Amino acid sequence: MAEAMYDVAIVYKNCRMKDKAVAAFKDVLAKHPNHQLSLTHLAIMDLEAGKEADAEEKLKQAILAGRNTLEAVPAYTVAATMQRGRAKKGDQEAWKKAQTNLRTALAIDAKYMPALYQLSMLYYDIAVELKKPSYLTLASLVFAQAQKLDPEFAPIYHTLGLIDMEKNELVEANKAFEMAFSKDPNMFEAYMSFGAINLNFRGYEAAKMAFEKAVALRPGNYDAHMGLGVAARGLGDFALARTEYNKCAEIDPSRTDYLFNLALLTMDYENDGTPAGFDKAQKAFETFLGKATEAHKKDPDGKGPKVSLVAKAEKRIATCKKAKVDIAEAEKEMAELKKLQEEQAKAQKELEEQMKKAAELAKKEEAGAAAPGAGEEAADEAAIDAELEAEAAAAEAKAKAEAEAKKAEETAKSGEKEAGEGEEGKAEEKPKEEPKLE
Repeated sequence: MAEAMYDVAIVYKNCRMKDKAVAAFKDVLAKHPNHQLSLTHLAIMDLEAGKEADAEEKLKQAILAGRNTLEAVPAYTVAATMQRGRAKKGDQEAWKKAQTNLRTALAIDAKYMPALYQLSMLYYDIAVELKKPSYLTLASLVFAQAQKLDPEFAPIYHTLGLIDMEKNELVEANKAFEMAFSKDPNMFEAYMSFGAINLNFRGYEAAKMAFEKAVALRPGNYDAHMGLGVAARGLGDFALARTEYNKCAEIDPSRTDYLFNLALLTMDYENDGTPAGFDKAQKAFETFLGKATEAHKKDPDGKGPKVSLVAKAEKRIATCKKAKVDIAEAEKEMAELKKLQEEQAKAQKELEEQMKKAAELAKKEEAGAAAPGAGEEAADEAAIDAELEAEAAAAEAKAKAEAEAKKAEETAKSGEKEAGEGEEGKAEEKPKEEPKLE
């Protein structure tokens, strides 16, 4: 029974068990080769995997199996989605083909919400890409119609958010995107738009949350990882930012704008401000320029080549070169300034010592120097005079003492001589002998 087998496949898909879902859809087609809904779902999975040619073949087969059946409506809608993508890349015929497919789908089922959503998105794209503002009004009208039919259908709020953004009503746009993923937690586009608008507000925390959800839904999506890297950089988580940029390189190395973001991270956030830091940043931007594409020479906002990624990289390289020269000159000036400061400090010290000596001298003079008002030289001369006088007095006392000592000696010698002469006279007289008594 095709319906039962199909429902099994849908359960697997809704549970995000992709491999089992693909196998189940193929089981349906093995027994019912023209089962339109199974073909359409497999085409959607091919588109998500980047297999556009395989998706186109399955959609053609689904439409040919029953052009005007209800089961063909999803196939027309998905085909229009694919053609919208081609139109935005420059295929002018794709605009008409997408519109025709959507009108056909709504002619069969006027209440098919995905077709209404895609039609509102198509009008929005024409207003923005082809510069036809009147189509923005058409997009708003389709949104209003879809909201009346099913106010719980999440994707239409995504369209409303984009319309509000184009009108520069950013707060309202943010609310619309939040409404979209609150009604459908698996709506990848709403998370991406919510994250992008919050990056513009510098709401990095909210943006990080949105891009993490988007990455979880589509791990192989380049833009989701890029958005997460930018949000992480804004929050100061440079390691996560670098990891996400490198993940972009793994997903699609040809989109080398990840190299620009790596260089930006190196220069503005990981730079230590030294010549080596600016040299590293310069080389990173030069690496980007070496692999830049033609698209990188054009500004995505249509403001001209002067603000393209290539122009920005060239300006950054010039800034790095100038910074290295400025730092070298600043270091030279700092060395000279340091030397001057050392010389000034030495001179200041000498001045302080001289002032200290002068203060001490002034203190001595105030305490009563020998000659009031005289200088240090006068005080020194008075001290010398006093010392000379003391020495003269000492010499005079010594001489006097020596003279007295000499005189005393001479007197003593004279006395001894006189005493000697008296003794000799007495020796010549013989003493009388005393009579002996018997």
